Amino acid sequence: MDLSTLLEKFDGKKLEMTDVSSYEQWSLNFFHDKNIVREPNLQMTLQLDVTKGLDYYAATIKKIDGASFSSYLMWCLVQAMKEHPYFRYRMIEGEWYIFDNLPVFCPVAVGGDKRFTEILVENPAHSSIEDFIANYRTKIKQAFDKEGDFAPLPPTVWASAHFIGNLPNLQFTSFQLHTSALDSARPFFYFGKRYEQNGQSFIPLSITFDHSNLDPFVLSNFMADFEKVLIGE
Repeated sequence: MDLSTLLEKFDGKKLEMTDVSSYEQWSLNFFHDKNIVREPNLQMTLQLDVTKGLDYYAATIKKIDGASFSSYLMWCLVQAMKEHPYFRYRMIEGEWYIFDNLPVFCPVAVGGDKRFTEILVENPAHSSIEDFIANYRTKIKQAFDKEGDFAPLPPTVWASAHFIGNLPNLQFTSFQLHTSALDSARPFFYFGKRYEQNGQSFIPLSITFDHSNLDPFVLSNFMADFEKVLIGE
């Protein structure tokens, strides 16, 4: 998929430096200067308290046909990103762009010789939770029903999409991703196995983010809004 098609399909446009802060004008270039910064990615694993989120899910979302808490978490992440544009910045061919409706990419463990396949759920930002769940379940079913060899997505789509993975059988305290040569500056999210501690429910959440467009301060504000979306606020 060429750049013009990508921008049109996922509501993208070039990020004008006159529209961003003076700090961003510096950071967007500084952390991608290989003569200064060898590795721009930071990694953090949070133990996310989902006690109230699970209560809200059980009361209002679980009754939706095909609902799962995993798909609800994905939808909530994308909805929270609407108010946090930095999570929608992408570097493509050396230029910065911002997108309003990127798809959700999710690796899926299908087992057997294939081991993994990929799904792409489109239009998540503009989807109701009902529509997102329906689209997600359709893509999951297609992934397990699909025959033939593994066929990855076009590189530009893969590098631009929201990457949200799920490892429901692994309770981790740290999870480190390899660094992609397709350096688009998108964040990577990986949820882990839910567990109980002192009467509260937690889920590990590994986040890999590019220091050029994101940082711990921005991430902290984003997670506060994500937790509000999770409980319906």
